[in-house]
Amino acid sequence: YYDDGLSEEEIDFMCGTYYVHQAQGTNVVVSWWPRPHAWNASGLNIGFWSARCEDWFQTHLDNI
Repeated sequence: YYDDGLSEEEIDFMCGTYYVHQAQGTNVVVSWWPRPHAWNASGLNIGFWSARCEDWFQTHLDNI
C-alpha cells in the first residue's frame, strides 16, 4: 500500500510538535519546525531549496 501524504502523527513527529496546556483550559499547538501550512504560507516554499531557505534553516537551527 502506498500513499502520497503523511499522517498527522508523522507530521507532528517530523516538525517536533507538542501541545501546551494553558490556564484557560485550551491547548496550543507549537513546534520546533514549521508545520506544512505555515511553510506553505511563509514565502519560502518556491518548489526547490534555495539559498534563502538554507539561510532561514541555519538561523533557526542556531536559535534552538
